[in-house]
Amino acid sequence: MKVVRTENEVLKAGKTVCYLPHHPVFKESSSTTKVRVVFDGSAKTSTNRSLNEVLLTGPVIQDELFDLMLRFRKHAVALVADVKKMYRQIRIHPEDTSLQRILWRFDPSEPVKSYELQTVTYGLAPSSFLATRVLKQLAIDCEAMYQIGARAVSEDFYMDDFLSGADTIEHAPKLRDEVQLLMAEGGFQLRKWSSNRREVLNDLPSEALGETATLHFESEQRVKTLGVAWDPEPDEFCIDVQKVDDNAQWTKRKIFSAIAKLCDPLGLVSPVIAWVKIRLQHLWLSSIDWDEPAPHDIVARWSEFYAQLPLLQGFKISRFIFLPGTSTSQFHVFCDASEVRYGACIYARSASKEAQVKVELIASKSRVAPLKRLSLPRLKLCAALLGAKIYSKVSAALRMEGNPCWFWSDSMVTLHWIRAPPNTWQTFIGNRTAEIQQLTHGHSWNHVKGSENPADHISRGMLPDEFTHSINWRCGPPWLINDDQWPRNDMLIAPLEDVLERRKVVAVVQKKIPAGPVIRVILLILATGSRYRIYATFCKRLSSKNSRQHTSFLSTKELERAKEALAKGVQCKEFAQELKDLKQKNRITAVITKTATSVSRRKKNNSSLGKNSTFLTKATRLNIP
Repeated sequence: MKVVRTENEVLKAGKTVCYLPHHPVFKESSSTTKVRVVFDGSAKTSTNRSLNEVLLTGPVIQDELFDLMLRFRKHAVALVADVKKMYRQIRIHPEDTSLQRILWRFDPSEPVKSYELQTVTYGLAPSSFLATRVLKQLAIDCEAMYQIGARAVSEDFYMDDFLSGADTIEHAPKLRDEVQLLMAEGGFQLRKWSSNRREVLNDLPSEALGETATLHFESEQRVKTLGVAWDPEPDEFCIDVQKVDDNAQWTKRKIFSAIAKLCDPLGLVSPVIAWVKIRLQHLWLSSIDWDEPAPHDIVARWSEFYAQLPLLQGFKISRFIFLPGTSTSQFHVFCDASEVRYGACIYARSASKEAQVKVELIASKSRVAPLKRLSLPRLKLCAALLGAKIYSKVSAALRMEGNPCWFWSDSMVTLHWIRAPPNTWQTFIGNRTAEIQQLTHGHSWNHVKGSENPADHISRGMLPDEFTHSINWRCGPPWLINDDQWPRNDMLIAPLEDVLERRKVVAVVQKKIPAGPVIRVILLILATGSRYRIYATFCKRLSSKNSRQHTSFLSTKELERAKEALAKGVQCKEFAQELKDLKQKNRITAVITKTATSVSRRKKNNSSLGKNSTFLTKATRLNIP
């Protein structure tokens, strides 16, 4: 930081000045910086607006933690490190440093002075984007010299943490060296190196190695009740549980605050988190105030769950999801739903040339059932769609889109929906089956027993005590190891028709009717109902040049005019010759002949009007007395 000599220099330059409050943050889990200074860019200024409110945050340009952790599980040899004081290595443009002022003194006996921070500052809205954008640009600039390192820097950083690896021990040191050299080009230093294979770090100085035995994965910089950590020595993911307070006065606010601190990016303990969210769902809908004590039955359930949280420290799962020297690999996705929650989980099945087989949980996702009640088959279809989405995301993150995948559901109705064309079903079903078919094109959907479906744990939830003993969740159904034991369901039992919700097809047939009879029918109806007079009048209005000047009600003149127009139309069709005679001769000659049966018949060129004294009105309409 730079001391500000005189205020007048800044004011003369016309710069805006902002002073930032700051405070310490203590982080006991950090092995290097246990106390960090945080600058409060959200504090209101004299303008009643904060600096963060007027700064642009910038887009997120790094991959999600979910994607990074998935790729981290793909490498046989893991490499992790972090950047030493990354923000402090990036300078801010001199025209903007006046917005990063602080008041400071290095000794209580010294006077307080004004300083301007010259580097990216922790606590301001765009700081994260500025730091990650610099890393992206550094990878672009140095790509020609360090191709392997440039790709790793561009894709394998989460903020200042480097999560990567290699397929072999021989390739790992080369990756590490290229990343170090590339980062040094930008003035960044990597430290706290760690790996599951210590031999790839033997040539590094001791001060560059990590001091702690575990790496913690945090989606945000805040205290977590439960989080995921990596232990390099056994190369396993474990669950880190902070000390819990059993004697707290549980209110609605405290309970949901504790639930929000359950961090599980990959969904490795989804059944446990699902259990508490299912049981406490009605607490969210309750009308009690946020700071009122929760009802006794809810507190009893929550206390039971909270007391068992430390048991999750015994849950371990392998970081590397494949076998060393894998020859073939597959994905298996399981889906299930209950009336309150639905979810899906995906497993990797790998086989080596020595006929060894390994099945490992990759990730899972779950959703709360919507408040608008849906039938169970529809919820299971939503679970199938979630399974299709998680497969698409996992295969893309691992760059294994062409890998074979089997999808499993315990719902016959869902399988029938997915196997048929989407336009067979009603809109809700058709839209979801269309998306499922698009995401899982070329892969098969199969039936599995409900008791063997590991996704059932997500839909119903499990307490930590039960969860830690579940082999079915970690490795999937036992038959998944041997493909000869997979369920065969070539012939599915067809569900009842009323459950399938087929789309109703209505056939509409149009028949052309001659104009004459149609108009006669309209006239007949016109004489019996005012609704049809109104219809005819509106038709008349549409043909009027001054239709916009009409009022909203119908006058007697308009009704009569419409009736006359329809009558004239019928006469022009049915009595065309008579109208012509009247216009030319002003009379109609009618000759009537009788047959043996006394039935009148119209002769050629004779009118059927008979001897009636028919005349032509001013409106050229026949008037028949």
